[in-house]
Amino acid sequence: MTTPTQRQARPAPRAGLLLLAVLLAGLNLRGAIAAVSPVLPEIRAELGLSPTVAGLLTTLPVLCFAVLAPPAAWLGRRLGPERAVLAGLLAIGAGTVLRVLDGAPVLLAGTFVIGAGMTVGNVLLPAVTKRDFAERAGTVTGLYTGALTCGAALMAALTAPIAAVAGWRWALAVWVVVTAVAAAVWTAATRGTAPAPAAAVPPSGGRPAGMSAWRSPVAWAVAVVLALQSVLYYALTTWLPTVLVDELGADLGTAGLAATLFQVLGIPGTLVVPAVLARRRPGSGQSGLGVAVAGAWAVLIAGLLLAPQAWPVWAVVGGLAQGAGVSLAFTLVVLRAADETAVRRLSGMSSLVGYGVGATGPLVVGAVYAATGGWTAPLVLLLVVTAGLTGALAVAGRPVAFGGEGFHNVEVRYREGGDGGHRGY
Repeated sequence: MTTPTQRQARPAPRAGLLLLAVLLAGLNLRGAIAAVSPVLPEIRAELGLSPTVAGLLTTLPVLCFAVLAPPAAWLGRRLGPERAVLAGLLAIGAGTVLRVLDGAPVLLAGTFVIGAGMTVGNVLLPAVTKRDFAERAGTVTGLYTGALTCGAALMAALTAPIAAVAGWRWALAVWVVVTAVAAAVWTAATRGTAPAPAAAVPPSGGRPAGMSAWRSPVAWAVAVVLALQSVLYYALTTWLPTVLVDELGADLGTAGLAATLFQVLGIPGTLVVPAVLARRRPGSGQSGLGVAVAGAWAVLIAGLLLAPQAWPVWAVVGGLAQGAGVSLAFTLVVLRAADETAVRRLSGMSSLVGYGVGATGPLVVGAVYAATGGWTAPLVLLLVVTAGLTGALAVAGRPVAFGGEGFHNVEVRYREGGDGGHRGY
């Protein structure tokens, strides 16, 4: 029996150009969010934003990642992933320009449009990678995650200098150039590729054939990995400078340096995962790698708890941990799914759960801090989260796939194949 995708012949994409298109798309999936922080004081001063509204400029896109993940998966089925990802890039570009045109309502509207466009890329780029890079899918996923982290670091680093010369509006709007280049290269790389048809619906009008991610233990393990990784990342991104100020009496310059190390070291951290996967034998699992990543998170948090004066060491280890963690979380979506359709379902479900939970991290940690008046309880809480991440990674790293044609709510062990190109039995 053949799938609709198999019945419709696809022209072979030019692999090099498509890889470039995927990496350029990845550059745009966090950068517009990261660009806001360096100029947030200027934005607040000019527009009179309250702290709550200012916080929405970073929280709103993360909430979009969760709430809009199922619609993004639906858009991929209706338009095909090629056209849907292009639409997502165009939305990011449109939102980047829109948000600087007027006051607070327009700023928030543009931020929402950016978040919606990024959500499409979050959900559908793994499906494109699974389909078009086969045995190299895991490695390519790690590379575009590195591009994602690099884009955030680049835009965060350069926005303030541009704002000093041209003002915050131009400093945010100029990044539409990166989005335009990505959209142009994506169009060239996917031109002539027929979009996959929408998933077939049984005559009874029931669910499409195949496995529901919501009833799959391995899919839940992958979703929990993304959720707990997101909790740790967003909580430490938000509160690391405050921890150092409170615990050590550090000045704002020192606290800012720690935050910068934590973010920038994420770039080499993301490259650890594809480097390790490229050297693993085909069909092997990723549990050991996952436990090592969780261990690095534990070193950061325990270090801040027991010896905060050694913060440069903990910031470096934490930066590597957060980069490797997000890269592995995205890669597991590709490796644990049996085919392109399964990737789309798993990506939508894990994004909804992962980012929905992840957005609560800074709020919960802040609430515990406010209730206890110190950082011991919040850091212990984050150690508990790390223990949960260790267990989830051990389960999600097993060489087991969900989905695939002919499999209904069954998970299968790999018999053969390589990095992301496994076959089940």
